[in-house]
Amino acid sequence: MPFTPFHFGPGIVAKACAPHRFWLSTFVAANVLIDLEVLYYLHHGEAPVHRYLHTYIGGVAMGLVAAFGMFAVTVLLIRCLSVDSRWMQEQRSVPKGKLLRESMFAGLLGGVSHVLLDSLMHHDMNPLWPFAQGNALAGTIEVGTLHGALGLTGFFGVILWLFLR
Repeated sequence: MPFTPFHFGPGIVAKACAPHRFWLSTFVAANVLIDLEVLYYLHHGEAPVHRYLHTYIGGVAMGLVAAFGMFAVTVLLIRCLSVDSRWMQEQRSVPKGKLLRESMFAGLLGGVSHVLLDSLMHHDMNPLWPFAQGNALAGTIEVGTLHGALGLTGFFGVILWLFLR
């Protein structure tokens, strides 16, 4: 599912359930970072397009990159902006360690869920590399069914998010 919003559905549900503790931006960033690999190999016409970042090790690594990156941006915004918005007031009152943990959780969830969801449909993945080759999950769910379920997850996540606000 390169460059589609389908990966974001589970993150939207998590954001709806824990709006002040789950960083949807970090979750999304982790998913986008992982799919940059696909963009690169598609652009160069090289197969397979799902390589190292589409493994659980790669997903965790990109989740951590997204987490530290979003955390750094947030800390920078808190320090540099003099805007007195409600968000800024909330962020300034939260200990930095807690902010980092929240960002790391969202990044790791984004990275691991991306690999899991893609492994359900892409045969060219080796999600357990370097420990095992192949992808036993590929084809276990029809692509249309997976897309429909993830689309509904995102839709109901948005509805839940708006309802709980």
